[in-house]
Amino acid sequence: MPPIPPQDLWLQVSEILRLIRTGLAQTRPELADVSRLGRNVVTLRLQNASELGLVAPSGESRSRGGRAADVWEFNGTAGHVLAGLQGQTGFRVALGDLNLNIVEVRHVEWELTRDPVETCERMAAEMESMLAAHGSPPVWGVGLGMLAPVDFSVGISRDPVTGSAALLRWPVDFEIRNWFMQRLKVPAWVESLSNLMAAGAFAEPDAPDDLVFVRMDRGVGSGIMADGRIHRGADWLAGEITHMVVEPDPDRVCQCGRVGCLDAYAGSWAIEVHGRKAVAEGRSRYLRGIGIDALTARDVVVGAESGDLACVDIIRQAGDATGRVLASVVTWFNPRRVVIGGNELAASRLFQDALRRALSIQALAASLENLEIRTGRPDRGEEVTGALAMVRDALLSPDYLAEWGPYGSPAAAPALLKRATQT
Repeated sequence: MPPIPPQDLWLQVSEILRLIRTGLAQTRPELADVSRLGRNVVTLRLQNASELGLVAPSGESRSRGGRAADVWEFNGTAGHVLAGLQGQTGFRVALGDLNLNIVEVRHVEWELTRDPVETCERMAAEMESMLAAHGSPPVWGVGLGMLAPVDFSVGISRDPVTGSAALLRWPVDFEIRNWFMQRLKVPAWVESLSNLMAAGAFAEPDAPDDLVFVRMDRGVGSGIMADGRIHRGADWLAGEITHMVVEPDPDRVCQCGRVGCLDAYAGSWAIEVHGRKAVAEGRSRYLRGIGIDALTARDVVVGAESGDLACVDIIRQAGDATGRVLASVVTWFNPRRVVIGGNELAASRLFQDALRRALSIQALAASLENLEIRTGRPDRGEEVTGALAMVRDALLSPDYLAEWGPYGSPAAAPALLKRATQT
């Protein structure tokens, strides 16, 4: 790494914070060696970071042969971070700290098709209730997760597919980021749920720099971490595997209007469609007992695990289709880890076995040799952790630190609430 410019105070503070937070360097001598800053400059930047409440001596010391040096710790409890995450049947709000520790998560049943202002009002009310319950420390930012891809430069939802009214969408012209900044008076960032889940998986202590998170939900999406950063693509659509064609099967009509998309095999809506078809054709005794109107994708998963042959076939086809698409991703990108999570389908042993089988057949053998496949957390905790990490990493970046550092808190820096971009 080249030396940090000596005149750039906040770049230096940001780097000192990064080294301490990640454990790469935690004493003055270590910080000077790794950052290539002089020890006097390191002392000054530690003082700057300490005044912001972000670092403090741990009380421990260690020696490299001479006088023992103080060990510095990152203080992740200096500020709270709020998260608001859209879902197919509701939304979640969460409160956490800069260490990515989650204080509380709440789920609210809600129709996303309601007026966006009404949705934001309800979400903000839950956040304010949560803050009232937990008090200090102050909120430093808000991380928002959207179902669709997001133009990260301005925080507005993108629409990857046009021409279908069947797809559940958030209005692309609604500026949710600005709405929350004006309501809560703190900076806000917006990202797709798939990318947040990839970022949350990357926050695991043993996570590799290159990983893919496959998000199984009403639709199927993915997020890509490349060299430790979210890879969003030139048009913010990287990872949008939802409408990759598995096979142009006319019986697999997607909600986008095309045939053979991955969504038409493994989206939970497609699982339900084929479950109802099995009931109508008299092929599933298990699902017949539930009834067509009440049937959910979870019922099909449970039916498959109990041995119902029609359900087994639906789940295996979903796993096979996902594995075939993932084979292209793995061969092209060569990640070290793939995490598959989001719903009951992702945790199904039958689904996982079919996916692995298709992946082993379709992917380049060399790209599978060191590949690890994991199942995501059953509580979808990755999206909460990812939202917290997005806000923390932005606030501690040199660009944002230069804006709020002189004021002592992001909430006290008026320029942050007027930023037209979030990068």
